[in-house]
Amino acid sequence: MNYYRPGGQGRSMAPWTIRLIAINLVIFVLMLILRRTVGGTLFVNELILTPGKVFRGHIWQLVTYMFLHDPRSLYHIGMNMFVLWMFGREVEYNLGSASFLKIYFASGVIAGLCSLPMMHPVLGASGAVLGILGVYGQLFPDRTVLLFFIIPIKMRYMIWLIAIGDLFGAIVGGGNVAHFAHIGGLFAGIIIMRTGLYKRGLDLTEMRRKREIDRQRRVKERVNEILDKVNREGIGSLSRQEHDFLKKVRKG
Repeated sequence: MNYYRPGGQGRSMAPWTIRLIAINLVIFVLMLILRRTVGGTLFVNELILTPGKVFRGHIWQLVTYMFLHDPRSLYHIGMNMFVLWMFGREVEYNLGSASFLKIYFASGVIAGLCSLPMMHPVLGASGAVLGILGVYGQLFPDRTVLLFFIIPIKMRYMIWLIAIGDLFGAIVGGGNVAHFAHIGGLFAGIIIMRTGLYKRGLDLTEMRRKREIDRQRRVKERVNEILDKVNREGIGSLSRQEHDFLKKVRKG
């Protein structure tokens, strides 16, 4: 069986997976500190996804809630970050950082939207993380993982087991788990992956490449202008700024 054992490449080529984990951990600590004061508590409450407030225009909560976790439970943030670390690295390595971030945030926002009809406050990265897990299941459907660290199961079955479990939890009700958010995030990731939506829209790598080409074009035009001036009027006609510019270009 092909068990999941992440290699060194997955770790070194997944910077945003590690950054997201670090950001979540830092915010968790800040949240613990802020909630000790009345003002801090009010501020944190404005970042939690609260359906009534979202309907009144507090749409930023559809993003900010992903970075907040239950301060009473290390399990909440611990499990989310563990799953993100386990599966996010290979997703980011295989799809690229830009696509990884699109899927992560799109899944988180859709998960938040799916939770709104329940009219209960929601916080946590579970929806976004499950979106990444859904993508992982599409990339490696026959990869075997250990359910509860004990039971070997292929990813294609693992995904459906999670979905059925959350659907059952949503129907039965009770507890403190946003089951509809989990389902929404999971299937958002799967649909985005299957339809190729992650390939569209903002491409950070392409944007950087175009900016660099444009910068080089402007530098070349400026150099040509200065050289034309030298040919017409001699080297002594150059200003200090023009001399400095040519020195900077020579140094690369």
